[in-house]
Amino acid sequence: MLYVFLFLWVVSLVSLGCDAAEPQANVDSQAKKIATFEGGSVTQGELDEFAQQSGFGSLSKDDPQYKAAIQQIMPQLVGIEIAKAYASEHNITASDKEVDQEIEKIKKQVGDQARTSGQDLSNQEAYEQALKQNNITEEELRDDIRENLPVQKVQEKVAGNAEPTDEEIQKYYEQNKEAQFTTPEQRCVRHILFTKDQKQKAEDVKQQLEDGADFAKLAKEDSQDPGSAEKGGDLGCLGKGDTVPPFEEAAFGSKEGEIVGPVKTQFGYHILEITKTKPKQTRPLSEVEPQIRSQLSSEEQSTAFSKWLEEQKKQRDVEYLEGYKPA
Repeated sequence: MLYVFLFLWVVSLVSLGCDAAEPQANVDSQAKKIATFEGGSVTQGELDEFAQQSGFGSLSKDDPQYKAAIQQIMPQLVGIEIAKAYASEHNITASDKEVDQEIEKIKKQVGDQARTSGQDLSNQEAYEQALKQNNITEEELRDDIRENLPVQKVQEKVAGNAEPTDEEIQKYYEQNKEAQFTTPEQRCVRHILFTKDQKQKAEDVKQQLEDGADFAKLAKEDSQDPGSAEKGGDLGCLGKGDTVPPFEEAAFGSKEGEIVGPVKTQFGYHILEITKTKPKQTRPLSEVEPQIRSQLSSEEQSTAFSKWLEEQKKQRDVEYLEGYKPA
């Protein structure tokens, strides 16, 4: 499961221009300026890199989808470059200590997300796995943070301390309680799978289990499900809708510790053991209030920042090369 958020930092834009200039149509290269404004510019190379990271890099530039994507990308790209220009003009930078702090935040977040998804990983292990999955080195990540953290600082500076009210937090919690803060009922299950012509063997193994045989040992010896067999038949904890109906009915209709089966499905015959039952649980507002407050604050700050950027675009007289101006 891809759970990392490292792409928040992987913008990798190149250097700022210093003076406003007219867009240049006659420079056929990555350095071609496709948008200019007082204090900086956006080049074709920066657009191509941003498009690649946004998932549009594989499209032909003549593809209508690519052209539509450019209409969406250009305002974001110009906004980032304006924020960088503002940061440069006001000596807003990122120190090594601040970069280190952001790295630690990333490690904690990817670690939390990994463990939430059921992976038994430390923060460092999850972080290293995330870097590998995204094909990025730590030094590249540090460079991206060092370049883009000033943009975050500009947002914090111009957006102020936008904070949601207690009423807004309560309202958000009530509206999203079921979808975001409730864990559905689950059954933790291990099974032994037999082929469709092994019903009698399934019944024999069930009898062995009822007589006290070791479930994990028999799963490794007899199960036709190689993925779970090596783990003693363990399938983890399943919610409703996670498996086929006959298996689900057997799992959710049984008690903890009960041996069930043979259960026939399209895969063959299953012997199940319910190792743990997990009732539906809803996290209280007191537990998730900091998370909601942070999210709503970010949204409010983002709205204020977007408004500020629109004002900056007008003040800095943004001009686009033909074919690049947003609709």
